[in-house]
Amino acid sequence: MGYRSEVILAIDAVLVPQFMATLAKSPEARSFCFSHSDEVIKDYCEPGGLLFRWDDVKWYDTFEEVNAIMDFIGWAEAERVDYQGSKADGDNFFRFVRLGESYDDIDIQGYAFDIHPTRSIEY
Repeated sequence: MGYRSEVILAIDAVLVPQFMATLAKSPEARSFCFSHSDEVIKDYCEPGGLLFRWDDVKWYDTFEEVNAIMDFIGWAEAERVDYQGSKADGDNFFRFVRLGESYDDIDIQGYAFDIHPTRSIEY
């Protein structure tokens, strides 16, 4: 069983080379993204962009694959990257949203893309 989350990670083409370098260092993360995600959208919103979606996933930071992805996110938040001839904050080039099972368990990082959590009642 375990605690489950719904997770989306969208990455602008500007950060994809660094993300791929992260995946090259972690075969578990590479497999988790490209073989065990519920959806992969290549060229998301623009050529070279990526979106990964996981439904009902155990998103524990003790798992190497999750830790590698979160390390990439930490890097992006702290880094200034080359963009159109100048430096820009890395957190403008990705969006991470995680919805946990608990109603108030929501993590949002990065500012790129129009991806927002919603909660609803269904019957």
